[in-house]
Amino acid sequence: MPLLLGIETSTSRCSVAFGDGDTVQELVDERPREHHALILPMVQELLRGAGVSLRDLDAIAFGRGPGSFTGLRIAASITQGLAFGAGLPVIPVSSLRALAADADAQAGAARGLDHVLVATDAHMGGIYWGLYRRGAQGLCAVRDDALAHADAFAAAQICALTSTILAGDAWRVYPRILPPQAPWLESAAPTAREVVRLAARMERSAWRSAEEAEPVYVRGASVWKKIAEQPAPF
Repeated sequence: MPLLLGIETSTSRCSVAFGDGDTVQELVDERPREHHALILPMVQELLRGAGVSLRDLDAIAFGRGPGSFTGLRIAASITQGLAFGAGLPVIPVSSLRALAADADAQAGAARGLDHVLVATDAHMGGIYWGLYRRGAQGLCAVRDDALAHADAFAAAQICALTSTILAGDAWRVYPRILPPQAPWLESAAPTAREVVRLAARMERSAWRSAEEAEPVYVRGASVWKKIAEQPAPF
């Protein structure tokens, strides 16, 4: 298994992890809007504690999004800078898949639950979502990195809710989309730990050069533009 550094900053949670996919160490700090100041010291602390340097790694994995625009740029730029300096490739990992993997890990061997439906707040009434099938070999994407309007999002039309775990903050932000009695894992989040675990099992063909460390916004319009300047996102 490759030795990886993982970075995930797509939400209010800032996390870094180190490991080979089977054994993973992680540092987590939840201070919104401070990721830019936290991430490098956390990387240094983690690697120093493990007694390794960047050049001892095989690659750097990062949560590519979708998620917070600022958070995604931080993860991509830090990953790119570290990878360039150490001559390492990068591994982009869907932040929605990392969220689903965390929910899957928390659910354990829960009987009868064979899918994970994740939904996160995309702001402006939007939802990033993905559907994953649970299996012996891990999660398989049924639908990955999708965008929908909250008013048009109906979980019951996407999957069988009696056999599905729900995860993500959209169920809290838009409570009208949360089906009654649905098993929602509110504590699940995209983490660097799951980014490392997922990246370690990806084919080498999914690895990229440092300059290809780019975020995936899905929306397509910059959140920093004035609303009147934006094209219709849906």
